[in-house]
Amino acid sequence: MARSYVLLIVCVFIWALNYISRQILLREFSPLVLSALSLALVSCIFLVWAVVTKSLVKVKSKKVILLLLGSTAALIANQICLFEGLRFTTATNASLIFTLAPLITAGLSAVFLKESITWRMIAGCLTAIAGLFMALNTQGFALHIGDWLLLGATFTFSCNLIFTRFLSRHFSSFLITAYTFTLSAIFLGPYVGAVSVIEWNQSIGLWSLLIVSVIVGQGLTGVMWNKGMEAVGAAKASIVLNLQPLMTLLLEVLLFGHAVSFQQMFGISLVILGVLFGTLQFGSFKRRKTMEPARKS
Repeated sequence: MARSYVLLIVCVFIWALNYISRQILLREFSPLVLSALSLALVSCIFLVWAVVTKSLVKVKSKKVILLLLGSTAALIANQICLFEGLRFTTATNASLIFTLAPLITAGLSAVFLKESITWRMIAGCLTAIAGLFMALNTQGFALHIGDWLLLGATFTFSCNLIFTRFLSRHFSSFLITAYTFTLSAIFLGPYVGAVSVIEWNQSIGLWSLLIVSVIVGQGLTGVMWNKGMEAVGAAKASIVLNLQPLMTLLLEVLLFGHAVSFQQMFGISLVILGVLFGTLQFGSFKRRKTMEPARKS
């Protein structure tokens, strides 16, 4: 069990570091180009691996619609919003906004998957939003353009999870990733090639950073996270995910010397508290406590 938690924490650390590496890459690559390259690289790796392992299966017409929605409305939109948003805000802000993903996913699940919404989810959402505005140093509802774009990235990420939930009834998570990334690359690649001028004269170091960021930050960590989540469960794994803003903040302080105010720290604490309160299932702990005396007897 301890090994699984270490695996999850390593994933969160890599994702926090990946926010910073993406901001470095955006100095040389446009958001559209970086999105297209990321989707193309991940899709090639997953598709080749699917062919090698002979895990490809035929997709029926009804499932094609879900795959198209998952790849275009969710995955492509997510990549564009993410990379565009990172141009106008910090990596810490991005990871903070992303902590709202569990609550947004819960709301979408209630609408489309008919899952119940509890008062704790509502209270947790309001607490997290209040902390988010405090940590981002906003006044009223005047979010910056980068923050709004990252909210869009978080929303589309949650949408992608809903599509994945539907598709998981028919395909493995590996195949869903392979198919959606491949379709996204097919759709976005030609468009980016037509509207953007791609320069290939970047340094070897920058290309190495891009390859490592995509393969490790998007591909390998996905496999590692799923493996750790199988052992500890989705609820407990999502708790570990809330460490990401703190790790990103720490990395920005160490690498760039960014100052951290008390207001930001208090806001981060509210975000984490709100997400934990809204997503943690206390009922399981109560049931566990009631079962312990029965076992002893």
